[in-house]
Amino acid sequence: MIPYLVCKFEKPTLSNLVKECFGADFPDIFHKEQIDYIYRYLSDLSAKSVLLEFQYVDKDYLDDYSRYYVRRFSSDGHKCARLHFFSQEIDHGNLDDLLAGKGSPSFRCELQSAYLGFMVIKPLPKTFIGRTCLKRYPDSGFAGDKRMLERRYAVDLFGVDLVVDSIAFQEQDKVVSACATTAIWSALQCIPWRNVRDIPSCSEITTNAINFIDGSSNGFPNKELSNKQILRALDVEELRHHNETLTNTAQPEFFDTIRCHIDSKLPLILGVEVFARGESNSWLKQAGHAVTVVGYKANDDETVLYLHDDRLGPFAKATFVSLQDVALEVEPGWGLKLQRKNDAGQWQEAHEVLVPDSLIALSHKKVRLPYNFARNTARFIVDEYNRWLERAIEDEKSKPEAERALTSGTASHPPRLHFRLQLAEISEIRKEVLASQIQTDFSALGGPSFLSENDLDDLRDKKAAFLTASYARFQWVATFVCWGVPAFKVFFDATDIPQGDAVSGIYIENQLAARRILHIFTKYANAGSSYLENRQDYFYGSFLRRLRRPEPGLMDHLSTTYGKPRAPRYLKANELVGGEIASNDTLIRYFESVQQPLSNTFPEIVPDDENSFLIWAIAHDGALLIGKEISEKGHPSLTGFKPARIAGELKRKGNGWIINSKSGRYSKDYRNVETYLDNAVRKFESIFPSSRGEISAQHFRPELDKICAIENSTTAKK
Repeated sequence: MIPYLVCKFEKPTLSNLVKECFGADFPDIFHKEQIDYIYRYLSDLSAKSVLLEFQYVDKDYLDDYSRYYVRRFSSDGHKCARLHFFSQEIDHGNLDDLLAGKGSPSFRCELQSAYLGFMVIKPLPKTFIGRTCLKRYPDSGFAGDKRMLERRYAVDLFGVDLVVDSIAFQEQDKVVSACATTAIWSALQCIPWRNVRDIPSCSEITTNAINFIDGSSNGFPNKELSNKQILRALDVEELRHHNETLTNTAQPEFFDTIRCHIDSKLPLILGVEVFARGESNSWLKQAGHAVTVVGYKANDDETVLYLHDDRLGPFAKATFVSLQDVALEVEPGWGLKLQRKNDAGQWQEAHEVLVPDSLIALSHKKVRLPYNFARNTARFIVDEYNRWLERAIEDEKSKPEAERALTSGTASHPPRLHFRLQLAEISEIRKEVLASQIQTDFSALGGPSFLSENDLDDLRDKKAAFLTASYARFQWVATFVCWGVPAFKVFFDATDIPQGDAVSGIYIENQLAARRILHIFTKYANAGSSYLENRQDYFYGSFLRRLRRPEPGLMDHLSTTYGKPRAPRYLKANELVGGEIASNDTLIRYFESVQQPLSNTFPEIVPDDENSFLIWAIAHDGALLIGKEISEKGHPSLTGFKPARIAGELKRKGNGWIINSKSGRYSKDYRNVETYLDNAVRKFESIFPSSRGEISAQHFRPELDKICAIENSTTAKK
């Protein structure tokens, strides 16, 4: 048997290759909507060649076959065929040479660069289009907002590895599945954490949907699925789903929902009523239908959704339309018009209008908080700010010209605030934050051209605090944009419940922009506003609580004064005894002042002797630790290897005392070590008030770095 055929890509060639797959009479090929659509789609991708692979075993059809078709008397067997499409001309000769190990070594790479995808042909005369993965239209040349779902599909063509980035499509076979089943199957293909081989076939989806439903009148095979059965099939797949009726939903709100989930790399299943164009441009109601939303496009000219519609094809373009404009008076007053291209690549008039009636948004099973809670909160924040802005502008207008501030220029006159919402995993959020640069130039906003060093340090600390804090795996992320720049993000714990305190954090992206916006809400927060707590559909109160100035605690004071706790950088061999940290019997722990001066407490320390000293550290809880360095057992034996703050040596100098920060294990990586050492002097004076005025700090950062480098080198050699 011939293993494959290669032909020039043309409409007659495509249709006859489908017919050639099984040597059977496929009566609907030349009038099939999906074949027309796929031909025109691939023509737009500049397809040049098509290859027919005769013997192919498709996982999905094999499962459908074993569940149902195997009992068919005239069964054509379980094997399918597969068509591959390329954007360059290929022939049997160069492909035979490749398979025989001859020919140009670059031909394999050329095949991949020219690969446009594949279409499985099932041995069913009427509904033969199986799993189809076609390369997406390129995004180049579009000046707007566009997002499409995709995943990578690996293809084995006679041992040649190929890949295509797409979302799989197939037509419903009208026997083992319905349009809803196919929509579910396509939606599962979009789930990024699902392995392609773990996605169930249409027959398995249908079986899962019709089982365990009280009063179900459907058997197997199945004609259609109810909304309840669709949700049941998703439950079996352990997916969280949020079902929404669209009868009273406005078009902008619907599109925001679509955009939020597509940005989150999550598909949606859209239930619609289909109206087909009849005579005299009238619209005739056909039936209910389900499609999978896999992308969107929006600019000033139009707003578009991309659908996997099993009656038409993959990535079908659906444009928003007012139903009044097409003489349809049904709720919600807007719809989606479907258009087809002709063979010349020109758009024809809309042949169908889809009127949405339900929407099922899919997400991970851990995502318990519906997106609308985060959306409502973000929308309320935007509305509150814009209301404040309108009042402020009106107040400014009432002032004399010389006293006006808000209307004096773009820098002080902020534009309106808006937001984007998406679901993200905390690991991806952290990577994005870590890679981001702290914004320092605000000239475009009319602010200072640079940040002070203190402001920069504060932002660095907040960035580090955000990255090291604990968060739930999934977060709804609302990005607030003003002046054309992202100002700040608000995070909502997507694993929380509607009755919870879901705002998990606020991250500043642009200091000046965020400050000009958040100061309004900070006033509300610090005033203790709680009049909005009774609302049950958002977390505005939780947002305000995140903005309240926290009451400074002891640990905050200690970290600011003596540095954040550090673990010792390493241990010396002699500091471990039997696997335990060697204890320092000379350790004295001071929590409060003592009456004796330092000279009476430590009379053994010889003045002006570099080899006569004590070691000290500020413990995690703020206690002052002092002891001797015995047999080169240093600060870790003093702290017991517990986290501590700045540490160093205590020496006598003449009639006084000096402390330094000579501790390669604790003091090395503090940026403000000099400030912390000066504060440690005051700590010593508070513990030993009788020695006040006798204690000073010895700053020698370069020497400390040199000592630490020597210690590290010695440790590495050991």
